[in-house]
Amino acid sequence: MDQQQQRQINEAAEKFADAVRESYQAVADRGRSAQELNAELTQNFFNSVINNLQSQAEGNRQMTEQLAEQQQRQQEATQALTQESVNSYMDFINSMFSFYQGSVEQAQSQTRRVRP
Repeated sequence: MDQQQQRQINEAAEKFADAVRESYQAVADRGRSAQELNAELTQNFFNSVINNLQSQAEGNRQMTEQLAEQQQRQQEATQALTQESVNSYMDFINSMFSFYQGSVEQAQSQTRRVRP
């Protein structure tokens, strides 16, 4: 084997080594890119989940406030209705008492007229 053949073999081996190195570098670069993409996708997924949970929590808080306000209004309406019912009943009782008292006074007045 002469020097020229040796040099050609060495150049071919060097080219082959460069090609293998470049190939491994491309695979490593793609692996790194895939890993970065997966990390970004995972982060986006969890951020979306967190945002959805926060939105649901806010919706639940607002709904709870609305329910509490409705319950307060219902309680106030019930109190007003109860008060009106009690007032109406008291008016009815007072009118019956007034009627009875008026009847008694009228009877007494007629009794006085009949008696001299």
